[in-house]
Amino acid sequence: MKHVFITGCPRSGTTMLANLIGSNRECKASPESDFFIDFVYKYLSKESSKVTRLDYIDYLNNNYRFKQWGIEANKIPLLPELIRYSNFNVVIEKTLEYFKNQDLNPGSIEFIRIDHTPSSLKYFDILNDFFPESKFIFIIRDPRAVFASVRNLDWGANSAMKLSDIWNDYVVLFFAFQKLYSNRICLVRFEDLINESSSQLQILCDFIGIKYCESMLKEEGFNIPSYTASQHALVGKELDKSRITGWKDELKEEDILIIESQCRNTMRAFNYPVTKFKKYRTGIKNRMKMLFIESFFYYRNKLRKKIREKY
Repeated sequence: MKHVFITGCPRSGTTMLANLIGSNRECKASPESDFFIDFVYKYLSKESSKVTRLDYIDYLNNNYRFKQWGIEANKIPLLPELIRYSNFNVVIEKTLEYFKNQDLNPGSIEFIRIDHTPSSLKYFDILNDFFPESKFIFIIRDPRAVFASVRNLDWGANSAMKLSDIWNDYVVLFFAFQKLYSNRICLVRFEDLINESSSQLQILCDFIGIKYCESMLKEEGFNIPSYTASQHALVGKELDKSRITGWKDELKEEDILIIESQCRNTMRAFNYPVTKFKKYRTGIKNRMKMLFIESFFYYRNKLRKKIREKY
């Protein structure tokens, strides 16, 4: 099984891109799978750590993310009785094969698993241990557009300062991975994908090693889980160019100033022009305001998230 991880700052288009690539008959896009990494930290953090197959099944049954996969954990076949860090890659692939077989014929041609968990790049050391031949696609999006998209959701950044910190962190991770494994990561800009969909997909298909076909533009490669349906309402619809510059009418001038002052140099690295020429430096006042906003929304978001996880 081959693995392709689509990653980038949340709300940069990872799900949209998984839907496009997952439309290829050689690929299978899975829902977000951060619970695999969480399992490692919870149960396999030491070299001597080991747990049973039943521990893994019980963990999955109680994980709200896994429930969105629509499969039963106790029916995953051929899981090892004892699970260690050294064989957890097998556990992941057995889980993925069972997920794939719900839609495709068991034993069909080897497929390429398309994962679109944004945070995958944060754990590329672990993923590299499990899948040393895997490939990564890093999708970058204008941080101002990212903030316009994420600020009213019940997770992520609710302030421009926080978003700037998160966006810059992902950029640093991208350059670190590119330095270490330059032949295993491909960069695509969200804006180029919208404006030049066909040519950008051809580049990505060449990178993955699959044949490009026009039908991929129909975005029919991924069934959005009900858990994230509301925040992914645009996935599967025609690629809309207004998503590129809509932030200009949606954000306050101060938010734009904060993002541009914090991300100015990293934005330039990806050809995002600065629009405000006012010399603006964020300071303790901005940081205190961020803490207040993030703290204010924390408990509200936590409650909304709990309600969502029940369904």
